[in-house]
Amino acid sequence: MAGLHHLIYQSTAVLPLSGAELGRLLVQSRTHNDEAGITGMLLYDGNRFLQVLEGPPNSVDAIFGRISLDCRHTEVEVLANGPVAQRQFGNWSMGLVNHIESPVIGIDDVQPTLLTVQDAGLCMLLHDFQRHAGNARLQTSF
Repeated sequence: MAGLHHLIYQSTAVLPLSGAELGRLLVQSRTHNDEAGITGMLLYDGNRFLQVLEGPPNSVDAIFGRISLDCRHTEVEVLANGPVAQRQFGNWSMGLVNHIESPVIGIDDVQPTLLTVQDAGLCMLLHDFQRHAGNARLQTSF
């Protein structure tokens, strides 16, 4: 796909999110991402977020601009930002990997939540995310 871009960032939650709050965040993200042609996934460990956004460059920039201003997190650090050959999460308007608790969404959730991780790139991201402290940079390249 021509003009495909991805952005990966990590941040620190201001306060821990409950399952219900995380569910609302997920529904909101999916709505905005569907409208903008964005796919990706979100990792949340109870303290930190790591998110992958992929799609048209202008859409990725616009979505990330809104995300970076969100008051639910701080210390937003971009880990990767650039063109990619193909989507890694093409079927997910926003997949969630959450090791705390399953979110209460209140709708039939057809997107992945508490995933069985099979993708090698996602496995590496998960491993690095779990291993590194808040300010460490991921060295994984896509």
